[in-house]
Amino acid sequence: MLALSSPSGPPNGMSARQSGIKYNNHTFSGVLFMNAAAYIRVSTDDQIEFSPASQLNQIHIYAENHQLLLLDSHIYMDEGISGRTAARRPAFLKMISAARETPRPFDVILVWKYSRFARSRQDSIFYKSLLRRECGIDVISITEPLSDDPTSILMEALLEAMDEYYSVNLGQEVRRGMQEKFKRGGVVSIPPFGYQVVEGHFIPDQAKAPYVSMIYQQFLAGSTCPEIARMLNTRGICTSRGNPFDSRAIRYILSNPFYIGILRRQTHPSSAHDHFYETVEMTYAQGTQPLLISPVLFEQVQIKLKNPAG
Repeated sequence: MLALSSPSGPPNGMSARQSGIKYNNHTFSGVLFMNAAAYIRVSTDDQIEFSPASQLNQIHIYAENHQLLLLDSHIYMDEGISGRTAARRPAFLKMISAARETPRPFDVILVWKYSRFARSRQDSIFYKSLLRRECGIDVISITEPLSDDPTSILMEALLEAMDEYYSVNLGQEVRRGMQEKFKRGGVVSIPPFGYQVVEGHFIPDQAKAPYVSMIYQQFLAGSTCPEIARMLNTRGICTSRGNPFDSRAIRYILSNPFYIGILRRQTHPSSAHDHFYETVEMTYAQGTQPLLISPVLFEQVQIKLKNPAG
């Protein structure tokens, strides 16, 4: 573990550069300094004190105090992204790719906390090892200083374990809270076609709600799902996700009990996701949203879906 200390110059063993350059309102002339990168991550459940601006401000202060040159091109930021999986963090992967270039573009990576770098011990160990052994680049937490002795290995491992525990525990608490809200008929997902969310409640979307009843009526009258999809697309009507309709989207609407006041949700949200819920186990609850079709009409459509030739 590299420990940066005095502003008198970089530690032994680190590559140094000498130049006259104006950086962040300070002129470096004939002064040794190292290039640094900054990695900033904020997930959707972080508090305001973890904001990108707050993290970057603290990192800039640290860089100035330790004679580190932090260029804008070496600032990498992932916003609204969990730290559990590196594969889902494009800025993080871009930084790792840049670090492996020759010559290396920076000597250290600064993070506000190690949890910003990764909340998974597996990812943390893998990428820190890759950076240190292949690239000669260390990762430094500006708020969790570690000494340059063997005890730092234990301390860093403890911090990684605590970060992963926090992430896993938070995930469980969030899922538990969403499940309780779901049981009360609350909003835990984007609204289906024909609805919108206003002040935490599902209400009919006046522009799209009439099409729900029309879809059901057209299907009962003999129109196929592809035919109904083409009709909606011709009229410029999009799905709740803003996409053109296809037969699968129409079938999803025709089989969704939401329109008769019943909510459904994956029993195991962490399992493989199927947007149309055709291959996953579901849990049901009574909703509070206004009905867009009658239970009788819904049941008639379910019978026809199961027996299209009947």
